[in-house]
Amino acid sequence: MNTRPRSAVSPGTWAWLLVSLILGVPAALAGWVPLDLPSTQWPTWAQQWALHPDAGWHQAAWTFWSTAWLHGSSAHLLKNLIALGLLAILGISARMPWQAALAWLLAWPLTQIGMLHQPLHTYIGLSGVLHAGLTVVALHHLTHPIQMDRRQRILGLILLLGLIFKILMENPWQHTLIRPIGSDINVAPWAHLSGAAAGAVAYLFTSVTSRARSVKGLTRKQRTLN
Repeated sequence: MNTRPRSAVSPGTWAWLLVSLILGVPAALAGWVPLDLPSTQWPTWAQQWALHPDAGWHQAAWTFWSTAWLHGSSAHLLKNLIALGLLAILGISARMPWQAALAWLLAWPLTQIGMLHQPLHTYIGLSGVLHAGLTVVALHHLTHPIQMDRRQRILGLILLLGLIFKILMENPWQHTLIRPIGSDINVAPWAHLSGAAAGAVAYLFTSVTSRARSVKGLTRKQRTLN
């Protein structure tokens, strides 16, 4: 009886899935907060989770992570969870390395740090971190020609150009808040720019450090052989 060998799931795939779950599960459990009320009237735990960009660094450090789990409506939450699911599938199908998952994880708080000193009292939501994750996926497709075939490189280019076009159309330099078509809440376009920039910086950092370790390891092997 012939049996087909099962392809082993790579550590990177597990890492990408884990980051997706860390982002999605608490958000789903947290639900949404009433945006029609001041944040001071939200549940105490939600007040403690929310990021206040106009406060700068004068707020709890955990808000750079926890604010991503808060949403302003059921539709806002559902759309972001669907987008997160698609991003998880995209990353898993591309067999992202663990360095890419680490880049996404690092970009999470960096996205919120990029929101500091924006003229907003409260910012919540996953969208900025989702833009960071999509940037990581796009850059990985473009910068790993050995692992990726031509179609996947084209996909990476399409994703990156689409992301840039979307951010330019939202014009975060001019608009603090916008109301996209079909949205029941205002969104902060600067969060999308901040997320994309954070994803790019984090991906560059993890790629450079990973290659540096690889070069160092090869150098040691050559010295041993000599």
